[in-house]
Amino acid sequence: MNSKHFTTLGGKRRKHLHLDMPQAFIPELAWFKVMLYVATQSSEDLFRMASVCPLFNTLANTPQVWNTISMEKYQDHPNWYHATTQVRHFLQQCRACENPEAIFREAFQVFFMQGNVEALSGMRVAATAGHMEAAYLVGLLGMSGIGQSKEDALEFLCSLNQRNNIDMKGTRDALRRRLSRVFSVGRHIVD
Repeated sequence: MNSKHFTTLGGKRRKHLHLDMPQAFIPELAWFKVMLYVATQSSEDLFRMASVCPLFNTLANTPQVWNTISMEKYQDHPNWYHATTQVRHFLQQCRACENPEAIFREAFQVFFMQGNVEALSGMRVAATAGHMEAAYLVGLLGMSGIGQSKEDALEFLCSLNQRNNIDMKGTRDALRRRLSRVFSVGRHIVD
């Protein structure tokens, strides 16, 4: 089931072969693993891939994919900018599928903007799921005596040290950028 498509590029007509059923040659599980990888790298690429065929669309809309999807392109909180309905739906879907970044963002916002210490439980959930900024922040706040015992906080910080491929400087820098955005937004709200 192949079809031919023609495009014109630089005045030359080029023929492209389009596979209507890419899954015919590769098992569904392999496509699913590819989909998970693409989701961690770029939400835009995932959405492009999902538009290729019905199988890809189905795979892209599984909770496992939404749990790992990259939220990097989107600002920390939809209320900080005039988000379209599609962006709001995207962020809600990430949260509904327990995406660690979505959980962390919500807990971070509640903790720092509203001062609610109970939000640390959300950060702890994200940290347990492998979110590095959450683990780092939970550990530091715990060592300061906020929200947990110092022993628990020390355990979190030690778990960071035991993970492979951890970029502590990158984690600290990302957290510093996130905090500066929160406090600059907070100043604009007060003014």
